[in-house]
Parts: sequence; C-alpha cells; structure tokens
Amino acid sequence: MRRLHACQHTAQGLEPFEIGATRPRTEFSKREHPPVGRGRARTGRTAPAPAPPMRIEDEKRLMTYVVTDNCIKCKYMDCVEVCPVDCFYEGENMLVIHPDECIDCGVCEPECPAEAIKPDTEPSLETWLKVNADYAKRWPNITQKKDAPADAKEWDGVSGKFEAHFSGNPGSGD
Repeated sequence: MRRLHACQHTAQGLEPFEIGATRPRTEFSKREHPPVGRGRARTGRTAPAPAPPMRIEDEKRLMTYVVTDNCIKCKYMDCVEVCPVDCFYEGENMLVIHPDECIDCGVCEPECPAEAIKPDTEPSLETWLKVNADYAKRWPNITQKKDAPADAKEWDGVSGKFEAHFSGNPGSGD
C-alpha cells in the first residue's frame, strides 16, 4: 500500500496521520483504527490527557503537618532527626514546620514524644497553620537533634502554653 502525506489524507476525506505511517491492513478495515503515533499505547488504550498547566497564583498549598502548642517548653527534637527535607525551624522554646519545604511524608508525627505534630486534617488547626508558616520564615533552620530542656517532661501535656509561654524569639539553629 502506498504511503500518503497527512494533507493527502485530508484531501481524500481520510483522517490525517504521521508521515511514514501506513494505513491499517485490509483485515482490520472493519474496525476503527486511530492514526499511528497519536497517543495510543501498544495496548490500544488511550493515553491520559495531560494536566492543564497550573498558574502559580492559583496554587494554594497547605502543609499536611503542623507543630502545635504541646511543643512549647518541651522541644524534644526527635522529629528533626528523622525529617528527610530539613523543614523544621527553631524558636526559643518550640519548633515549627515550614509549609513550602514539607513533603508531607509524615515520618515526624510518630517520632514526637509530646504528640505536638498533627496532620492538618484534624479540626481547629487554622491558628497553628498560620503560626508555623509565619515563624518558619523568621527562625533559623535546624537539622540536628539537640537535648530537650531539663523540665520538658513537666511541661508535656500542660494546656494553655501558647498564651502563657510562647516566645517569638528565634532559637540558635544549627
């Protein structure tokens, strides 16, 4: 069978296809065949359509994990040791997670002895989303575990620590 150029197929009322491709063989002429090289895999399934390009201003990314008030005055830092992307930032008496650096892997959550790291799927964490985002921009990055404060166990589980004991001062970092 002779090969036709795409414009020749269009002129003849046939569907255009890639140059160099041949028409389907006659034994398959009763079936509909897509043009060769037009997004069909060898299995015959249609390739998924590409996702539309995202505009940067449309992208709104929420972090999956946040550090809450139970970290204040406990600051165990076990989470820092396991974080694969070093997204923790150190304040004077607590840590925060940077929302743009967190890859949402979740390895930090079970490592926190104070259970201060929570997924954002839990209710009423809007305040902590903002605190983590704001202070991660101001405080130094921390990538290595340090010793917890001597009185950390006494502060673990105490309620109302944010209002009474939160410090916006940066920690020492690495």
